[in-house]
Amino acid sequence: MNIKEISIQDKMSKVKKVMERKNSLEHAKTLLHWDLETEAPSMAVERISKTLGFFAEEEYSTVINEDFKNLVYSIDVEKLNEIDKKIIEEIKEEFFEKMEKIPKEEYRKYSELKILSVKKWEEAKNKNDFDLFKGYLSDIIEFQKRFIKYRGYEGHPYNVLLDDYEDGMTVELVNDFFEKVKTRLSPFIKKIVEKDQGIEKIQKEFEKINFDKEKQKKLSQYLLDIMKFNMEKGVLKESEHPFTTNINNKDVRLTTHYYEDNLLSSIYSTIHEAGHGLYEQNIDDEITDTILGGGVSMGIHESQSRIYENMFGRSREFLGFLYEKIDNLFEISKRGILEEELYRLANRVRNSFIRVEADELTYPIHILIRYELEKEIFENLTNKTDVDALVEKWNDKYEEYLGIRPSDFREGILQDVHWSEGLFGYFPSYALGSAYGSQIYHAIGKITDIDENMKNGDFTRINEILKNEIHKYGKLKTPIELLKDMTKEIFNPEYYINYLIEKYSKIYNVEV
Repeated sequence: MNIKEISIQDKMSKVKKVMERKNSLEHAKTLLHWDLETEAPSMAVERISKTLGFFAEEEYSTVINEDFKNLVYSIDVEKLNEIDKKIIEEIKEEFFEKMEKIPKEEYRKYSELKILSVKKWEEAKNKNDFDLFKGYLSDIIEFQKRFIKYRGYEGHPYNVLLDDYEDGMTVELVNDFFEKVKTRLSPFIKKIVEKDQGIEKIQKEFEKINFDKEKQKKLSQYLLDIMKFNMEKGVLKESEHPFTTNINNKDVRLTTHYYEDNLLSSIYSTIHEAGHGLYEQNIDDEITDTILGGGVSMGIHESQSRIYENMFGRSREFLGFLYEKIDNLFEISKRGILEEELYRLANRVRNSFIRVEADELTYPIHILIRYELEKEIFENLTNKTDVDALVEKWNDKYEEYLGIRPSDFREGILQDVHWSEGLFGYFPSYALGSAYGSQIYHAIGKITDIDENMKNGDFTRINEILKNEIHKYGKLKTPIELLKDMTKEIFNPEYYINYLIEKYSKIYNVEV
């Protein structure tokens, strides 16, 4: 039958059938990735990488073919309902404007390389040996450069990668954002780090405590319970680098990491990942198993994880609520760590090497460093990147911006998993997400008394607001639309900068 003679309903039915096959392949890939990061023995990686490469190739072939393309482009989107219209638009963008431009064989090889690369990164990090990983990093970068050329770009080549994580984001926009951060926050950070106010002594006492791993697991579960993360639709495991995996709104998987000398690490990695997880669990049933079923952008996703982690989780009110539970488990009061001390420890500002352990105030500087390095890597798509030189450039930027220089690879270039997975363009989303989160936090405060909710450890009303304003829509709305509809204004980074200055000037008694 001629495709023009098929009804629009039958066409959409055929599209959804193809997408269901694609989703099943993606499901299998996701489960293998999860197993690789949480359960699989180290020597299983090569076999799993080949299996994942096979699934990636099958997934590619399912959607990248002339029959499916002709079917999709034969549909008059103006005759579709809102959801189906958005599905077709998303398919065109993701598959035929992006994926189709990558040759299938390269797509498969790159998929296999990423699996091997992550495991080699883990080994290199544990052994503090960059030489083990640098060949993989070089190959990942060269693949990305070729992919940018295949896809084409306007302006800076790095725009292609930025847009993958934040629709419409460009170097010019990110430069402008970070210029505001540098102009307003850098001098303020300098004032803050010069004021210790006795917190170093408290920190040393805190680090002497042995935080039993099993008790930390109980605390992590308690945090998920009070945040209302649904354990019938989710799970928590341990991994080298905490992350969230979502299959649909009824299967959302979190990981965290436990250090017996650093309780705050697991507390805030658990809260952070639970913020991601709540977003995914709250996506509407009608779209959860479609191409629209997932967070709309990494910036919006990070706004949710960081609003829970920092604005709620590090608040004086929430830590006052949580203190009794922590003290019952670890007897921190016997070490002189009372509620006020815990609050100051959770919000301590210092120039430090590790991004995921960084305080809320200096955190955007860690992102700025990575952004500037990535932007430089992809300025030139012809010459091969000298990955050895990246090590020194990383260290130089830490010295320039934070006045400290990494002494080894673990606290330097090997600390993040992202580059091993090819996630270039992702890092700016963390800082943008924090800025989105501040604007969203301000809007929530107009609807409910956040401080009162946090005093009682009650996330019910806050979760309800975020579900109705952001989570349930998945990709039905753009990031700009979500922010505008909820906050009644366009993106305004001044909320973020003002929030940080107001909060930390009070904690450190600094005049601004």
